[in-house]
Amino acid sequence: MKKILVIILGVFLISCNNKVEQKHNILFISIDDLRPTMNSYNYEEETMITPYMDKLASEGVQFNNAFTNIAVCGASRASIMTGVRPSEKRFNDFSTRASVDAPHAIPLNQIFKENGYETISYGKIYHHNDDFAQHWTEKDGGADQADFQDPESIRLRDNAETGEYGKKNPIVEYPDVDDYAYNDGKITLKAIKKFNEFSSNGKPFFMAIGYVSPHLPFIQPKKYWDMYDHDKIKLADNLYQPLNSPDIAIEAQHNSAELRKNYLGIPAEGLLDDELSKDLIHGYYASVSYMDAMIGKLIEGLEEAGLRENTTIILWSDHGYFLGEHGFWCKHSTFYEAVQIPLIISSPKYSAKDNSDSFTELVDIYPTLCELAGIKPPNYIQGQSLTPVLKNPKTILKDEIYTRYKQGEAVIDKNYSYTEFVIGEKYLGNMLYDMKNDKKQNIDISKLPENKELVKKYSIKLEEMRNYVNDDPFQNQSN
Repeated sequence: MKKILVIILGVFLISCNNKVEQKHNILFISIDDLRPTMNSYNYEEETMITPYMDKLASEGVQFNNAFTNIAVCGASRASIMTGVRPSEKRFNDFSTRASVDAPHAIPLNQIFKENGYETISYGKIYHHNDDFAQHWTEKDGGADQADFQDPESIRLRDNAETGEYGKKNPIVEYPDVDDYAYNDGKITLKAIKKFNEFSSNGKPFFMAIGYVSPHLPFIQPKKYWDMYDHDKIKLADNLYQPLNSPDIAIEAQHNSAELRKNYLGIPAEGLLDDELSKDLIHGYYASVSYMDAMIGKLIEGLEEAGLRENTTIILWSDHGYFLGEHGFWCKHSTFYEAVQIPLIISSPKYSAKDNSDSFTELVDIYPTLCELAGIKPPNYIQGQSLTPVLKNPKTILKDEIYTRYKQGEAVIDKNYSYTEFVIGEKYLGNMLYDMKNDKKQNIDISKLPENKELVKKYSIKLEEMRNYVNDDPFQNQSN
């Protein structure tokens, strides 16, 4: 009898040790071009249909003041994956390659792979599918942003004039197809199948799922388009250049070029008419709801595979998106619509389920995931781990963030958004907005005499950050 008890005790201790040693999984959900439109963010312009992201927010911590470090996909993704801030000479364009601008970086997929994880990439994670590709144990062929299913859309594209990157595309389609006809649906099914494999083999994983929706073109099954009443779509009420703002904020930094140069039926300049604007906004909302449904299927698959209790889910977007504000469409700016993003972290390691007002930047993701997985990050990392906020959402780690695009550099806090336009040593202008009384950024108050000291204060902050990011973060690198 004593011998049997010893054996049972031994088996129990081995089982406990295995549980202690089990690596923590990461489900890394990337969404392209998503502004905080979900109901959980109390989006003002439309009652959005996003039940699955809303549910995820209720199961973890939603960061209400989360921002991209640069509002363009290639550069933003390179920054997130390496933990390095963009600068004037690094990570500053859609065509950015992390492996070229930061060849000495240890990207997230590499550090997790080197620590015993299966690293999986389905969809759009890096902008370039081959960027640091050697550090994925499995990856698919990337993401097709014009994955048309309607024969008429394909005909229009094939007979279209050439745009900046090839044939111009229709801006929307909503054929009567099932959820899995599009690439975002296909990668969802692929991920669910992979969850079942991990459930059987017990391997730890860092799985990155990159949804293209709601990036242009706005394409999704008809049932998602039908969720919204076209006649009730609201247009932006500030189609004008902010009062007193420098022309560089409009002309040089942003002209909606992504939309104008690559899509059919878009005027080369000037405001879009109301019906075209409604089509775009309607398409964007429908794409958000489609992507939300795929996230619901993805998380359901994780739960059914029995992996949810040992997996942190992080949902983020690479930047925000304009829907006509200031006459802008797409991103590429330091205005609020371009730089504010949704960020949700739901981790079984922490029981907190609340919103956080701590200011947060995408560069903070790298050290956060490392800490959750018990991995020591490289010493060059320029973000700050968010785990104190996951423990207590009332914790304020930062009260300001820094972001940039091209000539523009901005510091944003709860009171103000301040941008300077600088190329090298050449100063080109600035703008200041009162974020408590003018969150839509309609009146630039930087030239008011009473704000002289305020402008000086924020200018010093930007100069300090400019000097910091322009230094080589890898010069003293050690692991």
